[in-house]
Amino acid sequence: GFSETLRSGRTVQFSDDIVGTPVTVAWGNRDRLLIPRQGVRAKGVIPGARLVRLPGCGHVPMNDDPALVARVVLDGSR
Repeated sequence: GFSETLRSGRTVQFSDDIVGTPVTVAWGNRDRLLIPRQGVRAKGVIPGARLVRLPGCGHVPMNDDPALVARVVLDGSR
Protein backbone atom coordinates (compact mmCIF):
# COMPACT_ATOMS: atom_id res chain seq x y z
CA GLY A 1 0.00 0.00 0.00
CA PHE A 2 2.95 2.36 0.42
CA SER A 3 3.54 2.89 -3.30
CA GLU A 4 -0.13 3.64 -3.93
CA THR A 5 -0.23 6.10 -1.04
CA LEU A 6 2.93 7.82 -2.24
CA ARG A 7 1.58 8.14 -5.79
CA SER A 8 -1.78 9.52 -4.65
CA GLY A 9 -0.13 12.21 -2.53
CA ARG A 10 2.09 13.64 -5.24
CA THR A 11 -0.52 16.11 -6.43
CA VAL A 12 -1.72 17.23 -2.99
CA GLN A 13 -0.95 20.89 -2.29
CA PHE A 14 -1.73 22.52 1.06
CA SER A 15 -1.86 26.10 -0.11
CA ASP A 16 -5.28 27.37 0.95
CA ASP A 17 -6.06 28.58 4.44
CA ILE A 18 -8.79 26.65 6.21
CA VAL A 19 -10.43 29.27 8.38
CA GLY A 20 -10.94 28.14 11.95
CA THR A 21 -8.80 25.03 11.59
CA PRO A 22 -5.46 25.22 13.40
CA VAL A 23 -2.56 23.47 11.71
CA THR A 24 0.49 22.32 13.63
CA VAL A 25 3.53 20.86 11.93
CA ALA A 26 5.24 18.83 14.65
CA TRP A 27 8.74 17.64 13.84
CA GLY A 28 11.00 15.32 15.78
CA ASN A 29 14.48 16.80 16.11
CA ARG A 30 15.96 13.30 15.79
CA ASP A 31 14.03 12.35 12.65
CA ARG A 32 16.47 10.66 10.28
CA LEU A 33 14.01 10.19 7.41
CA LEU A 34 12.67 13.72 7.02
CA ILE A 35 15.25 16.44 7.57
CA PRO A 36 14.49 19.55 9.67
CA ARG A 37 14.27 21.96 6.74
CA GLN A 38 11.29 19.99 5.42
CA GLY A 39 9.38 20.98 8.57
CA VAL A 40 10.26 24.63 7.96
CA ARG A 41 9.16 24.26 4.36
CA ALA A 42 5.85 22.66 5.36
CA LYS A 43 5.15 25.50 7.80
CA GLY A 44 5.89 28.04 5.08
CA VAL A 45 3.55 26.40 2.58
CA ILE A 46 0.56 26.02 4.90
CA PRO A 47 -0.96 29.43 5.72
CA GLY A 48 -1.12 30.12 9.46
CA ALA A 49 0.62 26.89 10.45
CA ARG A 50 2.87 26.71 13.47
CA LEU A 51 5.98 24.58 13.67
CA VAL A 52 6.72 22.71 16.89
CA ARG A 53 9.99 20.89 17.40
CA LEU A 54 9.73 17.66 19.37
CA PRO A 55 12.96 17.24 21.34
CA GLY A 56 14.29 13.71 21.55
CA CYS A 57 11.77 12.39 19.04
CA GLY A 58 12.47 10.64 15.77
CA HIS A 59 10.28 9.86 12.78
CA VAL A 60 7.52 8.31 14.91
CA PRO A 61 7.23 10.77 17.81
CA MET A 62 4.05 9.22 19.21
CA ASN A 63 6.16 6.19 20.12
CA ASP A 64 9.12 8.21 21.39
CA ASP A 65 7.18 10.59 23.65
CA PRO A 66 3.41 10.00 23.67
CA ALA A 67 2.77 12.57 26.41
CA LEU A 68 4.58 15.32 24.48
CA VAL A 69 2.68 14.54 21.29
CA ALA A 70 -0.63 14.56 23.19
CA ARG A 71 0.23 17.98 24.68
CA VAL A 72 1.11 19.40 21.26
CA VAL A 73 -2.16 18.09 19.77
CA LEU A 74 -4.23 19.43 22.66
CA ASP A 75 -2.46 22.81 22.70
CA GLY A 76 -3.01 23.20 18.97
CA SER A 77 -6.72 22.51 19.22
CA ARG A 78 -7.55 25.25 21.72
